[in-house]
Amino acid sequence: MLKKKFAGALVASLALSLVGAVAPTANASLKPANIANAGDACVKAGREAKGRGVNGTNLTCTKITTGTLAGGLHWWYSDLKPLKTIDWTIPGNPGGYSLTADVVSKALKTEGLMTDAHSMVYKAGAGGTVGLAAFQEIKGKPNAALITGIAMVGGMATTKSKLNLMDSFPVAKIMREYNAIVVPTSSKYRSLNDLLDDISANGKNVAVVGGNAGGVDHQIMGLLAKEKNIPISKLNYVVLSGGTSVAAQLLAGGVAAGISGSTEFKPFVESGKLRVLGVSSQKRLKGFKGKTFIEQGVNLYYGNWRGIMVPPDLTAAEKLNWLKVMDALHGTPTWKSTLKANDWDDEFAAGDAYTAFLNKEIPVVNGVIKDIGL
Repeated sequence: MLKKKFAGALVASLALSLVGAVAPTANASLKPANIANAGDACVKAGREAKGRGVNGTNLTCTKITTGTLAGGLHWWYSDLKPLKTIDWTIPGNPGGYSLTADVVSKALKTEGLMTDAHSMVYKAGAGGTVGLAAFQEIKGKPNAALITGIAMVGGMATTKSKLNLMDSFPVAKIMREYNAIVVPTSSKYRSLNDLLDDISANGKNVAVVGGNAGGVDHQIMGLLAKEKNIPISKLNYVVLSGGTSVAAQLLAGGVAAGISGSTEFKPFVESGKLRVLGVSSQKRLKGFKGKTFIEQGVNLYYGNWRGIMVPPDLTAAEKLNWLKVMDALHGTPTWKSTLKANDWDDEFAAGDAYTAFLNKEIPVVNGVIKDIGL
């Protein structure tokens, strides 16, 4: 969440690496029943950890037969059924949403929590609301899922959409990532303040390219302008759909800077094609070169979460199985290594906890959009 006061609100975001194999016992700590989480090691098969599962369900000490935990005893769901596949609705073009869905799917396959290949349908437009509308037309399909996040919430506010994200069933918030502002290595800008000072002086002549209108990229640029007392009317924000398109536009020329998820820019930064002006995290990211906004005297950090929704008319058993599958994945070495490889914060919340997060987060993001004039 953003750790800066504005209008009484506090608010706290993908080039992805392939999921690699991890030793079966790696990252699995031995836990007694009263503090057990899914995936933790245990010592006596059949013992129950009552109420320690998602939504107060029970975990059972189980000998795992698939994935990186195979052969060991771990707290698990005795009635968990692996997903057959996931048919993802992607509310944008290839980029952050699809990369997240792809990594989740690969991790599920690695851990034996999904048996077949996944599919993706791209529905870009109107701040993610085209994708949301298409997804909410899907009825009774247990393998259907939508990737969502702060960009969609902001896009809905900006477009004044009448759709309600909560009309879908919340499964889990799976992570938070941070954004980077980058320029071509030939750029005159050497720091974040160089760019912001130029926007202050030259306004609309300084084009910054990013993701959907009202999305996390747009929100961050608006908050930076507010922090530096730059009128929002001076901000020339050029909308594209996805970090891949942002990087391509930067390299093609014609815009001053670009903003997207840090991991989407990582290969371009490492190859020397793009230079980082600033990163929206509170502390420097271990796997990404670049100073934070805070280090440069701009008191703002802001992250982009992503989560999973499924159709609301699934049976109670189907919904609960989704929760258990994602909670089980969260406890595996594969997911832990995925978080580390992508510089994602582990802000996992499933079921009731995710629902509570959304009920609190959506009004806060709406307030951000209003406060910065988007």
